[in-house]
Amino acid sequence: MSLGGARPPVRAPWAAALALVAVIAVAVAFRAWAFGGVSFALGSDESRYVAVAQNLASGHMPHGAAEWFGTRLVLIWPVAGLFRWIGASDYTASAWPAVGSLLSVGAAYLLGRDLGSRRVGLVAAGLVAVAPLEVLLGTRLRPDAIMPGLVGLSVWLALRAGRALDERTCVLLAAAAGLSLGAAWSVRESALVMAPVVVGAGWHAGRRALAWGAAGLVAVPALAAILFGALAGDPLRPLTGAGTEGTWRDPVAAWSTDGSYAAAIVRQALDPGALLFLLGPVLVITGAVLVARRERAAILPAAWLAWATLYLELGTLVNLGKPLRFLTLCSIPAALLVALAVDGRFAPLAVAGVAAIAVAALWSLPLRDHRGNDVVLLHRVADRLSTLPHRPVLSESYTWWAKLAAFVPRGRLPVADVKDPEFLDESERRAARRLEPLPDVAAYAGGYVVTGPVIPLQGWPSNWATLEERMRRDVPWRRLRLVATVGAARIWRWPA
Repeated sequence: MSLGGARPPVRAPWAAALALVAVIAVAVAFRAWAFGGVSFALGSDESRYVAVAQNLASGHMPHGAAEWFGTRLVLIWPVAGLFRWIGASDYTASAWPAVGSLLSVGAAYLLGRDLGSRRVGLVAAGLVAVAPLEVLLGTRLRPDAIMPGLVGLSVWLALRAGRALDERTCVLLAAAAGLSLGAAWSVRESALVMAPVVVGAGWHAGRRALAWGAAGLVAVPALAAILFGALAGDPLRPLTGAGTEGTWRDPVAAWSTDGSYAAAIVRQALDPGALLFLLGPVLVITGAVLVARRERAAILPAAWLAWATLYLELGTLVNLGKPLRFLTLCSIPAALLVALAVDGRFAPLAVAGVAAIAVAALWSLPLRDHRGNDVVLLHRVADRLSTLPHRPVLSESYTWWAKLAAFVPRGRLPVADVKDPEFLDESERRAARRLEPLPDVAAYAGGYVVTGPVIPLQGWPSNWATLEERMRRDVPWRRLRLVATVGAARIWRWPA
């Protein structure tokens, strides 16, 4: 027997399709509510991804060690396409991860439907739609928003391949499963760790299907190698970039009980404002219910969740930290298990409960609180600047200075080589929080000065106040000429 059980696939009638549309609409609404734009904290991955995507949109291929993640075709290149087609902004930078997050919702439905019933699928999709981590990351330009949905789709396609009634359909589904896992690899390379789950889901498909699945998987890195060979003269770059970036360490020395995900789940179990509130108790009760029922449909998601948990707890010790965002890898299998456990007339109440937890956990997000200034107003300012002659732009707000440089670029954007704070000592962390060198105020003569709301955030450089002092001292404020007023912001021309 395959890990997927032996239940035949069930066709969803119009009622289930409409219910799924409603679930996706709720997912969109929650992500729109929590949307706070791209994080431009000093050295953040998101700001670096935006820079590489903007460079690609302008025709500059990734180069140098700091831009290795530009080889992640399915993560960065669609964003670059949106930048080129529509223009760079917080909105276009967040659109692709939002699509990836909604794919997780759809994959949860398909798997729940085929493992249990349409109701199980809808509840699983609803849980992923409103899970706090999924909502938080659903509009953040991070692999964690996109990769899990592609893995989930791969598992579902493999499951269907194992149940296919004819060989042609079987091998096509297997090839599609491999392509989907390959696409997940092109978002984050560690997606390949989930290959055993995909193989287990489609075990009954047979060896020929397995070969086609492997071919589909290999096709994605092969395409990336061909693309980088043709455009950058370096076909091996997509295959070696991530390996050269990592910092390796002794996993035994790196292990810490306090720093484990299990410890985080225990610590946050009874904290109503935490992202993992009640997660531990819910999973324990879910496991007990499913074991008592001897629910065979739970074998696949249970094995999936166990394997993902084992990787996150132990596999990451070699070269990664343990940020909570990695836990999105567990969202779909966890949602499937809960949906199977609560299956019944009142199952939708589980979704409502998780939605309430998400609202409590995300209510006071700093980025969401400042969306009006640092996203909406800034977008209008960037639009106005794009109509003016391109010159350097100075602002007292670090967020505005960094975003305007990225969204209204003047040539190729530099990409900082940033080290994971997990691997820095305290003195190195202090140094990493400083912007070196600070912008030379005099170099902006002949450009623009943008004034408006200045809202310091936690991720600002620790020495940014020095620049603010230099601006107050060195900018000839009386000589500036007002170019445009955009809401509470003003764009000034600094005569050369």
